Amino acid sequence: MSEISSDYQHSVGLNNILKVKLANSIFAAIFLVTGLIYEAIFPEQLQTARFIVAIAALAVSLPIFVNGIRGLFNREACFMTEQLVSLAILAAMVEGDFVIATIIPIILVFGHLLEEKSIMGIEEAIAALKKLHSRHARLLKNGSETLVDPDKLAVNDEIICYPGETIAADGMVVEGDTMINQAPITGESIPVEAFPGIGVFAGTINLSGKLCIRVTKTPADTLFNKIVHLLEDAERSKAPIVKIIEKYLGLYFPFVIMVAAITLFLSSDISRAITVLIISCPCALILASPAAMVASLVTASRNGIMIKNTAFLELLADIDTVIFDKTGTVTLGRLEVEKICPLPGIDENELLKTAALCASGSIHPVSSALITFVHSRGIRFTVPSTQKELHGRGVTAEHEGRRYFLGKLNWITTEIDLKTDENLGNTDEISVWVADENRLLGEVFFSDRPRPEMREAIDQIRQFGVKNVVLLTGDKYKIGTQIGAALGVDEIICECLPQDKLNFVNDKKLQGHRVMFVGDGINDALALKSSDVGIAIARGGSDIAIQNSDITLNSDSLLNLARMFTLSEKTRNVINQNILIGTGFSLLMIALATAGLISPLIGAVAHNLGPVFVVLNSARMLKE
Repeated sequence: MSEISSDYQHSVGLNNILKVKLANSIFAAIFLVTGLIYEAIFPEQLQTARFIVAIAALAVSLPIFVNGIRGLFNREACFMTEQLVSLAILAAMVEGDFVIATIIPIILVFGHLLEEKSIMGIEEAIAALKKLHSRHARLLKNGSETLVDPDKLAVNDEIICYPGETIAADGMVVEGDTMINQAPITGESIPVEAFPGIGVFAGTINLSGKLCIRVTKTPADTLFNKIVHLLEDAERSKAPIVKIIEKYLGLYFPFVIMVAAITLFLSSDISRAITVLIISCPCALILASPAAMVASLVTASRNGIMIKNTAFLELLADIDTVIFDKTGTVTLGRLEVEKICPLPGIDENELLKTAALCASGSIHPVSSALITFVHSRGIRFTVPSTQKELHGRGVTAEHEGRRYFLGKLNWITTEIDLKTDENLGNTDEISVWVADENRLLGEVFFSDRPRPEMREAIDQIRQFGVKNVVLLTGDKYKIGTQIGAALGVDEIICECLPQDKLNFVNDKKLQGHRVMFVGDGINDALALKSSDVGIAIARGGSDIAIQNSDITLNSDSLLNLARMFTLSEKTRNVINQNILIGTGFSLLMIALATAGLISPLIGAVAHNLGPVFVVLNSARMLKE
């Protein structure tokens, strides 16, 4: 099309250009009609009428000439259309056919307008996403609510969110119990429960109960804003296949010029040569990859997959080795109560009430797991008057003059001066003991369980050519091998430091493997950066891991790994279809134009059919 410029991917800028072009085309059309009417009324003043039409032709063609000249200095394939159309218009002008020189660019501009409207681009996706952001926040200060701009919120501010409202910031629930629709961020349709101690995200929707939320991230650092930035970065990227297409399109231009020249030489019909130049505009080929990539990126974002660069969509097809971190990646990343072991004579509910009394107010993962478990049991517990957390040992709390303890056995027995069986506490499992100031009450065991979908996710990615699945963990051998065996991985490497993970990735690459690393923590950053494709788990993951990854998964489900491979495969197939059809269509139209079977005007109209097919074919992926 006449306006497929280097700014194609930035649809906002291109839309502004189109507005100018559209206005220019309307102006030219008015002058064209005026000139033709003037010629009909005053046939003796033919030169004046032709002058009016010439003004129309120059007005609508001048921007095309400018881009055509730009193409002489900037050899991007996107300028080839302008160059070919410029030659066609100039040829028509030399022949004195200013009507054709006017109508052709008008048709092309309107065709490009229709083309732009036929597919949702990244900018539209970003705009739609931004609409989800709350327009205001209810800041709670001194017991009263004030409406403020969410961008003005600071860390530790407390905000109120009512049912039906969009949560204005990333934060921690302080008070309230509700269900949250996280689909805009994670792509998951099933609402999740939120209660005190649970993190929530800006852009998600409160469905049922009033919440008081303590802000934990500045507006610029919210997961919502990170998603927007990732989409914007992806929009500006180019996949390798785009560069290949552009390279070969550089050979296409002299080929078309040669065909047009031969046509003119053999037929002595400049109209045929003009038609060849018009119909040869390679818009379908130029759009073959970008249209598919845009549709793929939009589809990925809808499913909670944020791709930083379109190049990684292609690299996925070559991955043969996938390496997983353990904690927070193949596991849920949070401790859960696995079993409760009260000592003889101790009621289980009494044990849990005491544990919750100590854990309330603590942010330690063990404490969080206990509070969540007690909450799920519907057990009411007392909030202590004082509480003190001792790093590496446990938590002590006081209530109504009595002391309570939660933590390591050797610390508790020292605090309350108890002698115990030396075999107590000798376990590789994660556990804490609970006690009051006089006695031990019992032990609570925890586990970080594998994600329920993890085995299925591994089985699915093997179907896409992944030959080797590896588990790397800093955990001890017993825990690591248990998880690895349950998931059916091929290799299990335990007690890994960050440098060990990096070395393992590099060794695999030196062996000729294409490596994907999936992780979520600070200790995964080096491996994520070094791998061919680095996948970060955003939910609960560190900012450093996300920054060093190539693709970010916002969804809790790792079944999206298989969806990524599927999307990569379909994107390649659609691009190949677009190239095949685009090339075939162009060659067919060139043949028809050379034979004199189509006129310049028909060529200008038919020229739009190829890009329309490419756009519609690519748009099919938006339904995935």
